[in-house]
Amino acid sequence: MATAIKAIPTLYGEDAIRFREEIEKVDREFDNRPERDLTTDPRYAMMKKILSKARIF
Repeated sequence: MATAIKAIPTLYGEDAIRFREEIEKVDREFDNRPERDLTTDPRYAMMKKILSKARIF
């Protein structure tokens, strides 16, 4: 017995334009976010401590 293949939903017209604008907006916000220094994160310090105790890092 064959399994039916479901159709992939496709946006057209105003919905497609609005969706594309939202994607571009989120992409711009992601590119403009400030860089973070991960070494100042307390979770990073904890990871380093665990790995040094395990003699991995």
